[in-house]
Amino acid sequence: MNKKIVTLIIVILISFCFLSIVVADNTTNDDNKTTDHDKTIDKDNPTDNNQTTDKNKTDNKPKNNYILAKGNGNYIAFSDGFIGFILDYSKPPASSGDEFKHVSTSTVGNSNTLKLAIIECFKQNSANQIEKIIADFVKTGSSSTPVGASVAASHEKISDHEVVKINDNVEGVFDFEVLKSVSGNESDYFAYKVSFKTIDDSKKDTNNATSAINTPNIPNATNITNITPPIDNETNATLLNNMYDYFALLANALYDSWKPIIDMLINGYLMFINTLEEFLNLFKDFIKEIHTLVDVLEKLLEMLGLIWETLDGILKILCMILTVLEQLLNLIGYIFEVIVGLITTIISILQQILGLLSGLINFIIDIINQIMSLIQASLKFLKSSGNLLINTIENAVIIITSFVIITIGAFIYNRIRKIY
Repeated sequence: MNKKIVTLIIVILISFCFLSIVVADNTTNDDNKTTDHDKTIDKDNPTDNNQTTDKNKTDNKPKNNYILAKGNGNYIAFSDGFIGFILDYSKPPASSGDEFKHVSTSTVGNSNTLKLAIIECFKQNSANQIEKIIADFVKTGSSSTPVGASVAASHEKISDHEVVKINDNVEGVFDFEVLKSVSGNESDYFAYKVSFKTIDDSKKDTNNATSAINTPNIPNATNITNITPPIDNETNATLLNNMYDYFALLANALYDSWKPIIDMLINGYLMFINTLEEFLNLFKDFIKEIHTLVDVLEKLLEMLGLIWETLDGILKILCMILTVLEQLLNLIGYIFEVIVGLITTIISILQQILGLLSGLINFIIDIINQIMSLIQASLKFLKSSGNLLINTIENAVIIITSFVIITIGAFIYNRIRKIY
């Protein structure tokens, strides 16, 4: 349900006891005056003056009652009667029919600065430059205009519903909200709604009081500022009309005093709902992240399994390589043992051959010695027989000895040659 309607119903229930006194008398005149006062309460839309169109706006809304954009660009009107300024220039602006939802202005960090800037635009009669000024604040956080200087010097905290004195005769009723894009594809908008009414003590013509106030040039929307209609002095002619004015003023006072509280309660409820939605969205995202983490862990375990299988294969290959190396080392050791045994055998054979040669040489030397001894003995015998015979025998012995030595040398040479 529209927040404005809920607020009006609650205020009407509270002030019903006061209004019932004058409802029965002067029905036609009272109905007209009630309509006049309702205009200052209900017609807070500076962009559309057609109440019938406002009532029928719900026909154009989707089933979930989202707020619709009523134009294209950075500065447009919306179906709830607010006028919005783009907040994120990195995203495309809204187009007519785009869906938005109401959120608290506290979601925007510089919301108080933007509220002060909007109010100062009306107080300094710069509403016709409001689009440029607010764009400066959104982009840079400040403005080089007099409005920017006033905002920089002010430390006032502005609520979402604020009644501000514009000049000596007129005060403005400002409402602020942030319109968040439902799809998220378009930028969010900072929106405001303002209506003007005369200060009650002045009793002056409202048209004269508001004539000096420039209204902003709003594209894609009807540019009409709601102004309290002139007060008909003729209605004060009777006491009953004075009483009605008093009670109507009291009803307006009750409305003005209760509306911020009710707005705060409704905004708190909407903030709670939005916070709950965001919490649910965060919880859904958390569950999705958990599922994603589980999937990642499963893939990690699969990768670890593959790595383990690969490591197992590598370890088996290393075992095979070590086994081959062990067998190769065993083979090399066996070869070294065979070589060492062969060398030992060769040395032993050489030692036996040398021993045999040494024995053979000793044997030959013994035979030669014995032959020489026999020859000497024979020579001694022959010397005794005669010199001639001795000479003959000596020559024969020399020849025989030479023959024996040559024979033995040839025999030894042949044996040695056969061995090698």
